[in-house]
Amino acid sequence: MPHFALVFLGALVVTVAVATIEYRKGRRTVALWAGVAAALYVVALAVTFAVNIPLNNELAAIGDPARAGDLSVVDRFKGVWETTDIMRTLLCTAALGCLAHCLKLHGRGAAGVPD
Repeated sequence: MPHFALVFLGALVVTVAVATIEYRKGRRTVALWAGVAAALYVVALAVTFAVNIPLNNELAAIGDPARAGDLSVVDRFKGVWETTDIMRTLLCTAALGCLAHCLKLHGRGAAGVPD
């Protein structure tokens, strides 16, 4: 579990660090794109912690499906979990796009010229 948490939250920590470093170096446009990426990832994490993890826990609580009496949680799980999973995927993809743009802008200003 510690390795998972490191990867899961490490992306946010590194992205915030990049935004901070670029801002302090005067490269505001690069910092802005990194900040937007971090914000998108925070929203994805919020959805994960508010919706997906509780649903996963609820599903795990029913135990062995062959012995479970009430499987209505599975129907609720499928609709909500799939929808929020698609949302998280889109948010993380948008964050990756912002980071790619951030990297492109950083490369253009490699001489250290503030923008």
